[in-house]
Amino acid sequence: MKKELTLGTPAVPAREINFGSKIRELLNKVLPADCQIKTDRDAWYVSAIFCTCVTFIFPPAVAALVYCVVMAKIGGEG
Repeated sequence: MKKELTLGTPAVPAREINFGSKIRELLNKVLPADCQIKTDRDAWYVSAIFCTCVTFIFPPAVAALVYCVVMAKIGGEG
Protein backbone atom coordinates (compact mmCIF):
# COMPACT_ATOMS: atom_id res chain seq x y z
CA MET A 1 0.00 0.00 0.00
CA LYS A 2 1.27 3.37 -1.01
CA LYS A 3 0.68 6.37 1.20
CA GLU A 4 -0.48 9.49 -0.64
CA LEU A 5 1.56 12.60 -0.19
CA THR A 6 -0.50 15.71 0.56
CA LEU A 7 0.92 19.15 0.13
CA GLY A 8 0.21 21.71 2.81
CA THR A 9 -2.27 21.33 5.59
CA PRO A 10 -5.94 20.48 5.33
CA ALA A 11 -8.31 23.41 5.26
CA VAL A 12 -9.45 24.49 8.69
CA PRO A 13 -12.87 26.13 8.74
CA ALA A 14 -12.65 29.60 10.20
CA ARG A 15 -15.40 31.32 12.07
CA GLU A 16 -16.90 34.11 10.07
CA ILE A 17 -16.71 37.29 12.11
CA ASN A 18 -18.61 40.33 10.95
CA PHE A 19 -16.62 43.23 12.38
CA GLY A 20 -19.00 45.80 10.93
CA SER A 21 -21.91 44.61 13.04
CA LYS A 22 -19.75 44.37 16.16
CA ILE A 23 -18.53 47.95 15.72
CA ARG A 24 -22.11 49.07 15.04
CA GLU A 25 -23.27 47.40 18.27
CA LEU A 26 -20.51 49.05 20.29
CA LEU A 27 -21.25 52.49 18.84
CA ASN A 28 -24.99 52.09 19.41
CA LYS A 29 -24.34 51.36 23.10
CA VAL A 30 -22.55 54.69 23.47
CA LEU A 31 -24.68 56.90 21.21
CA PRO A 32 -28.04 58.37 22.26
CA ALA A 33 -31.18 56.78 20.78
CA ASP A 34 -31.70 59.46 18.11
CA CYS A 35 -28.09 59.20 16.88
CA GLN A 36 -27.77 55.42 16.54
CA ILE A 37 -26.72 53.67 13.34
CA LYS A 38 -29.82 51.93 12.01
CA THR A 39 -29.25 51.49 8.27
CA ASP A 40 -26.37 50.84 5.90
CA ARG A 41 -26.59 54.46 4.78
CA ASP A 42 -25.98 55.62 8.34
CA ALA A 43 -22.94 53.36 8.55
CA TRP A 44 -21.52 54.79 5.30
CA TYR A 45 -21.97 58.33 6.61
CA VAL A 46 -20.17 57.42 9.85
CA SER A 47 -17.37 55.97 7.71
CA ALA A 48 -17.22 59.23 5.76
CA ILE A 49 -16.86 61.19 9.01
CA PHE A 50 -14.05 58.85 10.09
CA CYS A 51 -12.31 59.29 6.70
CA THR A 52 -12.56 63.06 7.10
CA CYS A 53 -10.70 62.80 10.40
CA VAL A 54 -8.05 60.50 8.92
CA THR A 55 -7.54 62.92 6.02
CA PHE A 56 -5.79 65.37 8.35
CA ILE A 57 -3.11 62.74 9.06
CA PHE A 58 -3.11 60.87 5.72
CA PRO A 59 -4.25 63.11 2.84
CA PRO A 60 -4.84 60.29 0.31
CA ALA A 61 -7.79 59.21 2.50
CA VAL A 62 -9.81 61.73 0.49
CA ALA A 63 -10.40 58.92 -2.01
CA ALA A 64 -11.95 56.77 0.73
CA LEU A 65 -14.03 59.76 1.83
CA VAL A 66 -15.41 60.20 -1.68
CA TYR A 67 -16.16 56.47 -1.93
CA CYS A 68 -18.05 56.46 1.40
CA VAL A 69 -20.14 59.48 0.43
CA VAL A 70 -21.00 57.98 -2.97
CA MET A 71 -22.00 54.67 -1.35
CA ALA A 72 -24.18 56.52 1.16
CA LYS A 73 -25.86 58.50 -1.61
CA ILE A 74 -26.73 55.42 -3.68
CA GLY A 75 -28.22 53.61 -0.71
CA GLY A 76 -25.30 51.91 0.96
CA GLU A 77 -25.65 48.53 -0.73
CA GLY A 78 -22.33 47.08 -1.60
